[in-house]
Amino acid sequence: MAAAASSSSRAVAGGLYILFTLLCLVCLASSRIDDETLKNLKEDNQKIEQVLDNVKAKRAALSEFASKSISSHEAMIAFLEDLIEESSDTFLQQKGHLESNKGLLKNLKTYVDEQNELFDADMADIELKLGKSKKCLRALEEFQAEL
Repeated sequence: MAAAASSSSRAVAGGLYILFTLLCLVCLASSRIDDETLKNLKEDNQKIEQVLDNVKAKRAALSEFASKSISSHEAMIAFLEDLIEESSDTFLQQKGHLESNKGLLKNLKTYVDEQNELFDADMADIELKLGKSKKCLRALEEFQAEL
């Protein structure tokens, strides 16, 4: 009787081992990301990179345009100030308008600089997240290759 009980418990243990092994394989297979999903994730990541590069290029062109515009306006204001100083009293009343424009231009320059700093911070954050996403995709690819 003891031999029969011992044999029975080995059969149960063997059965549980097989069941456990099959359960592990099923869980592993169901948690595995499929090739198509991984491919789509990689494509999305590349599209984000392209959009980011495009935005950076447009931002650089826009920043250069704003800088050149501000510089040309500053030069024009300096020229007009010199012209007003050399001219008769009739143009002296325009000096107030010129000072007002200088103030507006200074505010605009400050605003553009602040926006550039915010944009740079946002781009750095996006690049950091994109880097993490690439690392995650590489890890998924390696994990999938091991299986």
